[in-house]
Amino acid sequence: MKKSQINQTIKPLSKSYSSQIAQLHIQGISAGFISSLGIDFVTVLYEAIAEDENSFGFVAVEDDKALGFVAFSTNLSKLYKHVVFKKGFNFGFILAKNMLSIQNIKKIWANIFYPKKMKQMNLPDAELLSIVVSPEGRGKDIAKQLIEKGFIKCANRGIDRVKVLVAADNKLANKLYRKCGFELHSQIFNHGVKSNIYVTQIPCHFSGPSARRQTHSGRH
Repeated sequence: MKKSQINQTIKPLSKSYSSQIAQLHIQGISAGFISSLGIDFVTVLYEAIAEDENSFGFVAVEDDKALGFVAFSTNLSKLYKHVVFKKGFNFGFILAKNMLSIQNIKKIWANIFYPKKMKQMNLPDAELLSIVVSPEGRGKDIAKQLIEKGFIKCANRGIDRVKVLVAADNKLANKLYRKCGFELHSQIFNHGVKSNIYVTQIPCHFSGPSARRQTHSGRH
């Protein structure tokens, strides 16, 4: 067995990895609106996801270096409330630097009303928010492992449906989600980008006793 396979582990997302995850996010989703707000904003965002009881994630780690991560929220509206009440000052200060652009203001408002729009489309509250694997982590099936860990966590919380939003022209990401059981639900324009919304029914084998043992060390 290769040394990298021995040292590689998947851990619950915690604040201690937020800086590394933020860097991975910006490198892997460089054209995304969140990335455009800068490393400080993205770091605080992942700190909030790590702290919020309605959100969680997993990090693939090798020798304490993050090779990839996935983030989920079971209720995005509640995550936003956590951000406002627990991280409001930090977010407000960072956002203020980006509010000079009318385009950015429109995108921020679009994000705020995004959960309501999803509910009107009869989509599940739970969402896979982001996933990135570094170049050195690719070819090790890390992305699929991370998503399956998220499915187990969702199933343990009694959540049976999860959605994900992805740019329609992101062929690799679309292929990954289909491989993991997501099915195309609809298409929308998100921040001016044609995007696919996928939904999956969490398979029942992710909620069994063996699955629960895999996540017994998680935050929640």
